[in-house]
Amino acid sequence: MEPELSTPNRRLFGGALILAPLLLLASTTAYVVAGEGVNHGVSGGVIGVWSCLAMILAMIGLLRILEPHAPRATPWLLVLAVCGFGGGIAFNLSAVFDAVFEEVHQIAAVDTLWETEPGTFFAYLPWGWFAPLSLLLVGILLWRTHAVPRWNAALLAVSGVTFVASRIERVDPLALASDALLIIALVPLGWALLTGARHRDRVNA
Repeated sequence: MEPELSTPNRRLFGGALILAPLLLLASTTAYVVAGEGVNHGVSGGVIGVWSCLAMILAMIGLLRILEPHAPRATPWLLVLAVCGFGGGIAFNLSAVFDAVFEEVHQIAAVDTLWETEPGTFFAYLPWGWFAPLSLLLVGILLWRTHAVPRWNAALLAVSGVTFVASRIERVDPLALASDALLIIALVPLGWALLTGARHRDRVNA
């Protein structure tokens, strides 16, 4: 893997590829520790918002790597990823609102909202499904194009499947395992970009 990226871009995207999955695991762990499970809790929701923002940057970095190998597909995958993890921000904010409203007012804020204003459902879906779908499709395309080592691509694709499965059913152990797979898939790619940036700095010094 040796994408043609400038040193600032390598640092930005490399850092995001490392930070994003770590934040995602931290968010899920905070949800589990809070005792209510995935997508319910203040700390998990706040960290989750930051993880989604970092995942948007991380996915842009992956697609920059993929673009020379699949220039037609990458714009569509970018739309999926940005919309998906942008929608993820809404889910994490809802986790915060639900936790606070249940503690103070003894109601589930989002469930009440959907019951009284069904149209608000479309503020969350289908965008929320696009996040795991983008992980799956980017992983498959990275595998087919050999743009990154195949094991990274395979783990990325698998994490997309386990991501949606664990979140829909709120299976905490599967959610933690999914986040761990994403760390194993993305952190080495981020490190490769960062070390490439340092190498360029030494060459240009």
